[in-house]
Formats: sequence, C-alpha cells, structure tokens
Amino acid sequence: MGIIAAGLVVGEQLRASRERLGTGQAGSAASVQPTVAVPTPMATMQVTAPPQQATPAPAARTVVPTPSSTPYIGAKTGLSGTVTMGGAPVRGAQVMVYPSDASNHGPTPVPPVSGMAITDSQGVYQVQLPPGNYRVGAYRDYSNPIRDFGDGYTWVTWYGDGFVIGLGKDLVVSGASTVADISLLRSVKIAGRVVGKDGVGVPGAQLSLSRDVGGTEFSFGSAIADAAGRFSISHVAMAVTLNVLIPGSTVPSFTAIDLDVRGDRTDLVVTLDRGNIVSGTLRDGTGRPLADTNFGVTPTDTQIVCGWCNGRSDSAGHFSITLPTATVRFRNWPMNAGEPDLLSQEYAISGDMTFDPVLRPR
Repeated sequence: MGIIAAGLVVGEQLRASRERLGTGQAGSAASVQPTVAVPTPMATMQVTAPPQQATPAPAARTVVPTPSSTPYIGAKTGLSGTVTMGGAPVRGAQVMVYPSDASNHGPTPVPPVSGMAITDSQGVYQVQLPPGNYRVGAYRDYSNPIRDFGDGYTWVTWYGDGFVIGLGKDLVVSGASTVADISLLRSVKIAGRVVGKDGVGVPGAQLSLSRDVGGTEFSFGSAIADAAGRFSISHVAMAVTLNVLIPGSTVPSFTAIDLDVRGDRTDLVVTLDRGNIVSGTLRDGTGRPLADTNFGVTPTDTQIVCGWCNGRSDSAGHFSITLPTATVRFRNWPMNAGEPDLLSQEYAISGDMTFDPVLRPR
C-alpha cells in the first residue's frame, strides 16, 4: 500500500526546497530519501516507555576532525541552453542544477544547489559550474501546486525527459562550454471510473500513479473518485502504473494497471470488489448540517483496518463514501485552531446504507 501517495511527493517538499534556495537560505542538508504515504489505522496505539537508567560516563576517545571540502578554484565551464514549450521559448523559467549523486536521485532534490539561473526573453539560461556530472531541470511558476497550467505542459521537466530528478539523465559538464536544451514535457489526462462487480461506481476510491526505477518507487500524482466513482489525474506522457485501492467489504481491494501513456486516456474502467456505499448528511448535535467538513470513519472492531476511510462533505453537508462491513464511528478532522473535535455514536455498517451521522463534542 506504500505506493498510495498522496501527493504529492514532488509537491510540498519540492516547493519548500525551491523557496529556500531562491532566497539564499538553503545550505547543506541531510539526504532526503523518496517518501511514500502508507495508510495507517486510526486506532490509538499505547506505548509504554522503558524504565530510565543511569547514563554511564562516556569512555575516553580520540576525536578526529572531519576534513572540510576544499572550494573549487579552477576554471569553470559555462552551461547554457534554451527552455522551450512546444517549440516556443519559455521566459522566466527557473533552471536548477544539482550534483549527480545518490542523495539527489529521489523525487525531491536536496541542497546544496550547484547553480541556478532564470531564462531571459528568448528562453536562454547560463550558469557557471566546475567540471563534473550534474542533473539539471527547468521549473515554471513552481509555487503553483497545479501541474497542468491549462496549456498542456507540466510545471517541471528534468533534462533527459525525466519528470522528477530521479528519472533524469546525468549531464556531463566539461571543456569550455556545455549545452543542455530543456523541453517542458506535455501533460496528458488519465481518467475513468472505479466500479464494483455490480457495475456501481465506487465513491472515495483511492488512485495514484507510480513508477519503479531501479527498485525505487516514485509516486507522481493521486486522486479520489467522486460519488459516481469517476476520477481524473493530469500527468506526463510516459509509462506509469495506476494503483487503485478501496476498503472492500472485509479486506481492502487493490489492483495495479501498467499504462504506457502517450496521449489522453479517459476511457479506463477499473473493476474491484467494493465495500458498502454509505451516503447521507453529516450533522452536529443540534441537527445542523456540517458543510465542507473533512471527516474520517474509524472501525471499532480492531480486526478491521480502515485508515483510508476518509471523506469530505459538500456545501450542504452531504457525503458519499465506501466503508467495510464493520461497526464504526464518524469523526471530523479539525483543520484550524479552535475547531471542535467531534465524534459520533457507533453505527453498524452492512450493505449499502443511507443515514445522517450525528457528531458531538468528545
């Protein structure tokens, strides 16, 4: 299940890294390994702390100073190129260069940056680097979390047709100058429906895109099916795996579909053993609908794990979600300080049902 990603792997960490680098605040940092989101049970785990023991005095040892790296003082190589989008130059794109080593081959690069530049009106960038192996990428308005900007191209492209740095190819910088032209990758749409074997759409089905490269699982994008089981994910035209997970009646149902996407795929139909479709209106203790509320459902049976049973009510408090056959409680997920923590009574889920869960302060 580790392949279910949320998201956003190249999302928040990547943008935070860019912002620190752009303001000159990024320094050396520990290697960041690729992260994958793993659904976790909502049940609280109690951990007993081990008894404290007296700390023994440290043994005498010889301290060997860590040698510091020597700044490069030789002649640097000029790296230049043009960033284009559909053959047209991209003005104001940010070009980032990192040393090519194992610590930088995950979905999210880590500082220190080797060089950076902004393209001019002709889409041209220039940066000076010591000779060596690098990975270079172009970004366009990287603070925007939406990858597809409506013009059919993604927000980030790495040299060598790699969507993330870990998929990019090494760039050898040597001699008097090196040229690396970067073409932003085209975006495609992967869409369809998740249905049960009875043909009924599965609301809340979890979908994600991933790709295994050298034993490392890269997660690219995710989506949650709507009330009719429909989903849509924007991504780069490349070979990916579509992962689909739903709670199932008693155990989770999961499938993975390999896709070599060269253009839009909007006809996908994924069929799985589904759980119970539960719909209704979330309400508080006074009967008022809980509009636009993030909520989760926790089975009280410890044999049932449903850490992915989450949803959100609409502007009228309505919701639709797929749940396992179990006794459950509904609860909200407070997003801001001061919001009440609400919990419902137990509800026995068996088959498709419609009712209005009432959430009261805990």
